[in-house]
Amino acid sequence: MKQSNFSVSELLIAVVDVFSTIAACKDFASCKFGYGFIARSTPNFRAPKATAREWLNKFGSEMPNIVKVTKVTNARAYDYAKAINRQLDKQGDAANFKSDAMSGYDWVVPNIIKRAQKDGSLQLCVTFKDNDRTNFESFYIVSDHFATEDELEFIKEHLYKAPNKSVKQSESGIADDDIVMVRNYKFSNIVAVGQTPQIEEMWANITE
Repeated sequence: MKQSNFSVSELLIAVVDVFSTIAACKDFASCKFGYGFIARSTPNFRAPKATAREWLNKFGSEMPNIVKVTKVTNARAYDYAKAINRQLDKQGDAANFKSDAMSGYDWVVPNIIKRAQKDGSLQLCVTFKDNDRTNFESFYIVSDHFATEDELEFIKEHLYKAPNKSVKQSESGIADDDIVMVRNYKFSNIVAVGQTPQIEEMWANITE
C-alpha cells in the first residue's frame, strides 16, 4: 500500500452517524442504483493455536491485533427469498423457496439495516451473488500500521475460509454462481456509507 491520506488510528475509530446513515439507506432501498460502504471486521484464522509459533516468528506475538478493512461497491438492496425464487423461476424451476425466519432481529430499513432485539445494536447487510456486480476489496491493518506486502501474504495464507455456499439453495437446483449470499457488518465498524462513486473516491484517498 502507498502512503495513505488516512492514519491507522483514524480508520480504527471512524464510525458513521446512525441517523444520517439510516436516512441514506432508505434512499438506497428505493432506487435501482448500487450503494457502497467501507467497514472494519476481525478476520478469522485457521488453527491459530497450532500455528502460534509461526505468528510469533513473524510478528513477535502469537496473535497480533489484525483488522480487515473492506470496501463494498455496487451493492443492491433485495429480499433474500424473493431473489432466490426469481432465480428458480428464471431456470424454469418451481419458485417455492422459503428462507428461515430472521430470529432475534427486526428490520429498520428492509434488506439493508437490521436491529438486534436483545441490545438494540444495528447491522448493515449486503446481499449478493458471485456473478453480479457487487465488488469486495480489502486491506489489513496490523496493530499500528498498514500490512506490508510480506505481512499481507502471510495473513492471506492463514485466513480461515468458511464455506459460503448455501446447501439449501444448491439442493433447489441453483448453480454456485447464482447462489444468494448475505454478509452482515456491525454499525460500530462502519467507516462510511454512500453511493458507489462516493465510496470509490474515499477508498482511493485511503489506499493511495
